[in-house]
Amino acid sequence: MQQRFQNNTHQYALALKKMPGDANDKAMQTLRNIGIIGRITLIEGAHRQVFHVLLFFALALILGAVALARFDGQVQRKMLTDLGMCAIFLVSSLIAVTVSVGSLPGEVEQRTITPVIAKPVLRWQFLFGKYAGAMATVAVGMAAMTGAFAGLEACYVGHVDVALFVVVPFLFLEAAVLGAIALWLSTFTSWPLAWFLSLLVCLLGNVRTPLYDHLTAQLQSLFNKAAISALYGLLPDLASFDLKDALVHHLTLSGGLLAQTAMYAVCYI
Repeated sequence: MQQRFQNNTHQYALALKKMPGDANDKAMQTLRNIGIIGRITLIEGAHRQVFHVLLFFALALILGAVALARFDGQVQRKMLTDLGMCAIFLVSSLIAVTVSVGSLPGEVEQRTITPVIAKPVLRWQFLFGKYAGAMATVAVGMAAMTGAFAGLEACYVGHVDVALFVVVPFLFLEAAVLGAIALWLSTFTSWPLAWFLSLLVCLLGNVRTPLYDHLTAQLQSLFNKAAISALYGLLPDLASFDLKDALVHHLTLSGGLLAQTAMYAVCYI
């Protein structure tokens, strides 16, 4: 713990020391602040999380590939797609939540945030840098997982469906929404509670509409219906990022729908 504290403090001090104190271009200085913090967060997150998660993912895909050998070609492809997309979704969500939740409390606990705030770094820049670094960690993990899935699909199916490279970015947007929520929760709650609440949001966000329809049909009290409607409005519609069916059933996705979904993620973050 002490060695990690010293390493992080040294990295921040060394990087921020090079910043000009009288920089005229505030926009460039802001980007540099965020970039430095994000890069350090990415390195730290990769050392903690990604490689262990990717090893688990690789083992899951190998075991799944052994089971797929017993089925015919069409069933193989559907099962492979379901297995791969579910694994990418679950693992990327866990990476986003875990890295986002642990990054800020870890800095406070180790007191590495003190020398950073003492520098010409605003608090919102520090938070945005931590978030950017967490999402970069997710992106690295998803790139490796997508490559592994594409390799298995090429082996079993004979080609890689180009729709994969449309579906995966929207899974990344879903992870980005979860990461933003997790980081926000970590600013005023303990990391275990923030982690639990983030996963709860992930679960409820993926069943948001059917759960709302079921509850409003069952409840009679106007107060309860109003409370459920308020919760419905606050929860992110994470199911809208799930485009797996388009990959499995070769469905055509309209550009307008994709743009609307991407804009929804940006606005929610």
